[in-house]
Amino acid sequence: MSKQGSIKKNYSEHSGEPGCATAGEVKKFFRHFWDPTSYWECEEQGKPAALRRCGASELYSDKHGKCVHYREWEWTEPIEPPSRPKTQ
Repeated sequence: MSKQGSIKKNYSEHSGEPGCATAGEVKKFFRHFWDPTSYWECEEQGKPAALRRCGASELYSDKHGKCVHYREWEWTEPIEPPSRPKTQ
C-alpha cells in the first residue's frame, strides 16, 4: 500500500467552508464537516460563504444537496469544496 493511501483523512481542522473563489461555487451548498444541521452557501463569488441551518428535525445531505428529515439522512464521506477561504 502506498504511503498516501494509508493516511486517514482528518477533517478536524477544516469545517468544509468554501472560499467562494470560483464561479462554480456560486449558488451552491456545501456540507459543514462538523455539524450535520448546518451547511454553507456561496451567494456571490469572492464573498465569504454564509452559514445556513436546516429546519427542525433535519440534517444536511450531500447526497440530496439539501436538508432532509433525520430518518432519511445517511453519513457520507466529506468532500473538499473547490476552494477554501483565504487565511488572513
